[in-house]
Amino acid sequence: MKKNIKLPEPQKELDFPLMRALENRRSIRKWKDTPLSEQELSNLLWAACGVTKEKYGKVKSKRTAPSACNSQEIRVYVLLASGAYLYNEENHELAGILKKDIREHIGTQKMMKSAPMGLVYVADLSRMTSPFLRSEEAKRFSAWVDTGYVSQNVYLYCAASNLSTVALALIDREKLRTLMGLEESEKIVLTQVVGHSLTPS
Repeated sequence: MKKNIKLPEPQKELDFPLMRALENRRSIRKWKDTPLSEQELSNLLWAACGVTKEKYGKVKSKRTAPSACNSQEIRVYVLLASGAYLYNEENHELAGILKKDIREHIGTQKMMKSAPMGLVYVADLSRMTSPFLRSEEAKRFSAWVDTGYVSQNVYLYCAASNLSTVALALIDREKLRTLMGLEESEKIVLTQVVGHSLTPS
């Protein structure tokens, strides 16, 4: 198993207007083959679902993306050339889960296999314990919506940072789930690829 990677503090003062990021947000399927730096990973993952207010007592932390009843059921996995990692929001670090490079399974479209980084959005339905989320249908509907919030945060960060990204629904979920060693309650919703843009900022 890979060691954990402690990420640098995210840069929260990036000088790029939100309205321009919304205007520039696009799905872009071309990128350079250069890896993202640890600082870029730090910024992107914090934007995705990083902690904005620390937990205290029995009160959960708050994050950049909302979740139904604050279930925080969406886990973000990161696929790199060096292996697969789980983003630990509380410690702002990557926890190694697999040494093997499995980026080729990020999606079924051939062009996606060349992406420097893949994100896998996994809904852990066992975290959804609120009485308002008793049925399987309610859990799945809410988790799928929550995934959209996280993915859009990534889109906006990429638009502000000259990164190419696209979310993918065409995935061999069973194959990827097996490779990642996920539990039955952990469902792969979407994946998303990220790379440096081919065009200058």
